[in-house]
Amino acid sequence: MSVTAFEQRLENMESDIRRVKEMLAELLEWARNASKPHLEESIMSAREVADFLRLDINIIYSKCSRGEIPFFKVGKLYKFRKSEILRWMAQQDKDSGFSVDDYVTRYLQENNLRG
Repeated sequence: MSVTAFEQRLENMESDIRRVKEMLAELLEWARNASKPHLEESIMSAREVADFLRLDINIIYSKCSRGEIPFFKVGKLYKFRKSEILRWMAQQDKDSGFSVDDYVTRYLQENNLRG
C-alpha cells in the first residue's frame, strides 16, 4: 500500500470518527431536551417509576428512604413528578462523567480497526 493511500484511509477514518462523535453529541442533546418538562405535569407511583427506570421497586423505596431520589408523599404513598425524575436522571448522567471523546478514544484503544 502506498503512503498516499494509507494517508487517505487514515483521513477517512478520522472523518468517520468525527461524524460518530457528532452523532453521539446530537443524541445526548436530544436526550437532554426530551427530559424538559411538558406543560402538564405527570405524577407517577413508585411502581411506575420502577418500571420507567427498569429497577426493582425495592430499590426505589430504598432511594426514597435515603433521600437519593426526588419524591413527595400523599398519605403513606410515595409519589414522583416525572419532570423531577427526568432531571434527576440527567444529573446522574452528568455525575457519571460520561464524555463522548473519552468513549470514542476508549473504543478505539480496545478495538483494532482493520482496513
